[in-house]
Amino acid sequence: MIPPKGPRGTGAPEAAARDAEAPTALDPRLTELIRLVDKFRIEVERYFNGALVVPPEDFRNTVQKAFRDLRSTPLRTAVEQFRFAGLEARFNVLAETYGRRLRDREEGRTPSRTRDAAAEKPRYDPEQGVVLGRGADPAAVEALYAGLAKNGAASRLDLETFRNYLARQVEEISAKTGAELVQFRLSQEEGKVKLKARPIAAPGTPGQRG
Repeated sequence: MIPPKGPRGTGAPEAAARDAEAPTALDPRLTELIRLVDKFRIEVERYFNGALVVPPEDFRNTVQKAFRDLRSTPLRTAVEQFRFAGLEARFNVLAETYGRRLRDREEGRTPSRTRDAAAEKPRYDPEQGVVLGRGADPAAVEALYAGLAKNGAASRLDLETFRNYLARQVEEISAKTGAELVQFRLSQEEGKVKLKARPIAAPGTPGQRG
């Protein structure tokens, strides 16, 4: 998806997916569950940002059923069982936060529609550029991942793998250029979404909102 371009272009995120598949691939059911949890988080944000009219209740039920099904047939390895337990804890937090925000909205405990939309406006814009450094804001990474997912470019990549991939890119580009931060940006070229990187020397570079 993304040809190597030195410090001004990253390698393909698919490379991170290949790294995750070696040496031992996860149980396909667990891989699918990771994808579902990431998609649920994205759908929740889309709903509260106004991109979806109907809350993703049906999708939450789908994810809950997938957890029940996988729980009824134990995974093979301790590593997979550990990943499953961590994923379930993460989903429970997401579902609880989603339910609370939904109740607040339904019970009128949010500001006016105009102020509510402004407050929930995404902080990071992956098309304008998102600045990352060591210890990156998880919301910044998630904004880039959501941008890839929206364009169908993250089908083989879960959020955790993508986060690790970006961290490696920041380390490599910083070591090569001496830059403190790296700006990642999504762009459409020849009908394909590409992730580009540009080293920057100091905070304050455009691409970070709020």
